[in-house]
Order: sequence, then structure tokens, then C-alpha cells
Amino acid sequence: MPRVMNASLALVLILLVSPIVTRFGGKPVYVQIALVGVMVLVVPLVIACLASAARPGSLGRAARRLRRR
Repeated sequence: MPRVMNASLALVLILLVSPIVTRFGGKPVYVQIALVGVMVLVVPLVIACLASAARPGSLGRAARRLRRR
């Protein structure tokens, strides 16, 4: 079940962000900067969701390895 949830969350985030990317040109500079700021937050979340869907528990193991250092 976690795999399905993570994959569906990644899909929803991609579907929310894709219209922003396709209509990026022609917007004022301040809007483009704001959109890039949103994308910087959303893209790592999508990557983390897909990584967790591919290998459940891998993100938790990586976090534990980083805490040991």
C-alpha cells in the first residue's frame, strides 16, 4: 500500500506542476521567479516519493545513515 500511495502522490504533484512548466514563457519575471521557487520545493518531493515507491524504507535507511555521521 505505501508504494501505491507514494506513486500516486508523485503523480498528483507532477500533474499539478506540469501546467506551470508548459505555460512558463511569457509570464512576468517576478512570476517566473515565484514559479521556480515552487518548483525547487516540489521536484525533490516528487523524487523522494518515487524513490520511496521504488524501494520502500530506502529513505528511512538513508536518514539513519546520515544521522550516524
